[in-house]
Amino acid sequence: MAATVAATDIGFATTFGKVVGNAYTPLAEVTELSPPELSRDSVDFTHFGSPDRHREFKPGLSDAGEVALTYNLVPGLADDAVIATHVATNAVEQWRVLFPNGAKLDFNGFATRHGRATPMDDKMTGSATFKVSGKPVLTPAA
Repeated sequence: MAATVAATDIGFATTFGKVVGNAYTPLAEVTELSPPELSRDSVDFTHFGSPDRHREFKPGLSDAGEVALTYNLVPGLADDAVIATHVATNAVEQWRVLFPNGAKLDFNGFATRHGRATPMDDKMTGSATFKVSGKPVLTPAA
């Protein structure tokens, strides 16, 4: 059995934030993050003479999906205010996921959802979803 690669790590210290020019501003208290999940459509090219009556497919367009996150909620302030601003902008903007080893995942996207939860006996949380537009770029750690 192979040993675990030394660079394998936990997600602690991963950040998510906005990129403007060369400046990266992470959100303050993200507690959970799901980076984009890439998928590709399949296009049906089946025809009347397809061998053995089996469907034939070719790869179609790719979709980078969404980024989902949860954060510690301070209603109307901190991360909650930042996300509310981006939901209201209706603009495609630059975002980044910065991993603990220094790798970065840059993408263009826009906020599609913003939620808040206020349980009686637990911490309040906010949530947001960002739709990725185009192809994300992963830059490995230096």
